[in-house]
Amino acid sequence: MDGFGRKVAYYRKAKGLSIKSLAENLCDESTIYRLEHGKQLPRLEILNDICLKLEIPFKALFPLNEEVEELKSLCREYTYTNDYLALEVTLEKCNEVLAGLSSIYLREEFRKFIQWHRGVLLHKTENKVEDALSILNKLVSLENCGSELDISILNSIGLIYLSTQNVESAHKIYSVINEKIEEQIILEDFTLFPRVRYNYAYSLYQLNIFDKALTVTYEILYYLKTNQMMYSLGKVYHMIGLLSEKKGYLTEAKEAFNNAILVFSLTKDQQNLTRTKTDLSNLHIK
Repeated sequence: MDGFGRKVAYYRKAKGLSIKSLAENLCDESTIYRLEHGKQLPRLEILNDICLKLEIPFKALFPLNEEVEELKSLCREYTYTNDYLALEVTLEKCNEVLAGLSSIYLREEFRKFIQWHRGVLLHKTENKVEDALSILNKLVSLENCGSELDISILNSIGLIYLSTQNVESAHKIYSVINEKIEEQIILEDFTLFPRVRYNYAYSLYQLNIFDKALTVTYEILYYLKTNQMMYSLGKVYHMIGLLSEKKGYLTEAKEAFNNAILVFSLTKDQQNLTRTKTDLSNLHIK
């Protein structure tokens, strides 16, 4: 506990903040003082807010648990690749490791991470929408979200709403977490920024708010190119093609579709490749 408090004090001073400044709009000054002196354990939500204000990842305050980090990485990979059998097996291992964690905060954060993926599994493998939403909504609040984990969980909730054509509810979520993700200085999962913003753009597209959606997709494209990320690049080009077509920018739409086809060909994404080729063939350039 003392070492934990010393880390908070170190990062606070490195940031040039007084105890009063760090506590402002977060908690009482006495909470920070007692935390730094090893006399109090703040709530997980308060600790997340402290990390955000100090611009450090949550895990910076704890000794690195390589096994936990590896399991979290595997869960993300299997979720992105839709390998839900492997995800289920990995979650069983996660539960075993969870039982052995001594840190209150690491245990609570990892438990939340596991439950998030349990909700995803219920939706994806059993199509139990209400059960999945029940699990996920208990983990996070839209009004008080802030951590990267909270944003990730809300992103999954939004995707469930989109899958059930509840676009208004999805858009409400993405309007909030789109702003929250821009406040994240350091991201453990670098794909979270383009994923959230893409889903936000897609909700705008579904609501026929094409101008805003097109602006957001170009911002995602800039982010991906700046950070040399191939992840979701094809989908972003495809979305730009759809939106450009809606706006009557047919030449730009054709270029975007062709770029998407190139990316999907390189990544061997046959499903999206076929869909994009169909959209290109249906494009009528006068």
